[in-house]
Amino acid sequence: MITKRVLDYVQANQMIRRDDYVVAGVSGGADSVCLFYMLCALKEKMPITIHVVHVNHKIREDAGADAMYVKQLCEKFNVPFTLVECDVEALARQQRISAEEAGRNVRYEAFTRTLELHRGEKNGKIAIAHNKNDSCETFLFHLFRGSSLKGLSGIESVRGALIRPLLCIERCEIEEFLDKNGIKYCIDSTNLEDNYTRNKIRHHILDTAVREINPAAVSHISEACGKIGEAYALISDITQSAYAACVCAEENGGVSGFHIGQEAFAGLHPTLRGYVVMEALAGLAGSRRNLESVHIEQVKQLFEKQCGRTVNLPYGLCARRDYTGVFIYRSSDVQPRRTGIREYTLSADDRERLMQGACVEVPLNDEEVLVFCVKKMDFEQIGKNIPQKKYTKWLDYDKIKNSIVVRTRKEGDYLTIDTSGGEIRKKTLKSYLIDHKVPKEVRGEISLVAEGSHILWITGGRISSFYKVNGSTKRILELTLITKKDHE
Repeated sequence: MITKRVLDYVQANQMIRRDDYVVAGVSGGADSVCLFYMLCALKEKMPITIHVVHVNHKIREDAGADAMYVKQLCEKFNVPFTLVECDVEALARQQRISAEEAGRNVRYEAFTRTLELHRGEKNGKIAIAHNKNDSCETFLFHLFRGSSLKGLSGIESVRGALIRPLLCIERCEIEEFLDKNGIKYCIDSTNLEDNYTRNKIRHHILDTAVREINPAAVSHISEACGKIGEAYALISDITQSAYAACVCAEENGGVSGFHIGQEAFAGLHPTLRGYVVMEALAGLAGSRRNLESVHIEQVKQLFEKQCGRTVNLPYGLCARRDYTGVFIYRSSDVQPRRTGIREYTLSADDRERLMQGACVEVPLNDEEVLVFCVKKMDFEQIGKNIPQKKYTKWLDYDKIKNSIVVRTRKEGDYLTIDTSGGEIRKKTLKSYLIDHKVPKEVRGEISLVAEGSHILWITGGRISSFYKVNGSTKRILELTLITKKDHE
């Protein structure tokens, strides 16, 4: 008996419990009317509250008759009824989405709103009339579109407060139940048309498979969806461990995102890599809906590309290859490039002011100022007071023999890495930036303090070892990088 199967299915999946407040979406069609009767049968066995919501999409002229039928059905069984009306086609045009998607959004918003308004202190559930056929149609839709295992798992019986009690039966069983019990229902003429992709799948693929290939096609596809779902659940557990091993939240160039480490990623099974990428993308996007296998492949292929290569992805996401893997971020979070600095050479007057105890300020861009000061200290004072701050550095002023220039990088720039043991080790600025994984697109924006081609300080980074203060230092050049906001 269909009623017993449905109620057993509800119990087995713990969809509804005693005293739950259940909002049921009832369109008046066969599926939703069957759902209504199943919930009423369940109410006879346990104390629950049923509240029906009907949404009139205003697409059909006769839609008002469907609303009236559902209202009268609720009155017959003394069930609360809420009618929601919305011009779905106008809303779709306004939001630039399909009427199908707009209608779905309106329905679920109506269900959720009604539940929150009326459930009080009770646990709330939203019951939808999807059946086995709907799950099979979803499977085929995702298959043709190009989906992951999750999409091929069909429709979930339970997702949070959302429940689908009829997923255990086929549409033909629903119609047989209604006809056998003399229960009337409405027929939505739009379901008979081929305007929607799901209708095409239903009329020309699934129905044909049942008639001409195997009468049990729906049942077999439904079973396959269940097995795929089990496999996906297992892979999901494994994916979480793999994700933790190779993905970390990171800030790069002032932009927050997720970084996938190349070494750990390469050690994963090839299939598992795709799931890790999907988790990273979905985590930033907040949805999986428009993320497809082609996008996963684009990110995976970045690991074989040169540093700096990028791909644009749905939801405004961007993935960029760097020295140690791939960085995924929202393109909208990238700030416009700052106004580049003009080359500034400290003049003789500037040097004279420094020697008199004054400070010289050099604007770097619209946001930052570099402040020069010269201080006289003895060795004991120097040792105790050397700043450890990232944006304040001390240099031996007397080692600077030529003009001090504030600029961006040039060909031939270098810095001294080590002066211990009487040996001076130099490194080109380019090599240094590469070694420290500075993105290529950022290197040209870094402000530098230089004496000729010798870099004194990479602002915000290291100083040249040649200019470090020591026991023989008499005068200190203090360099401080500050923002104009802090300075004002």
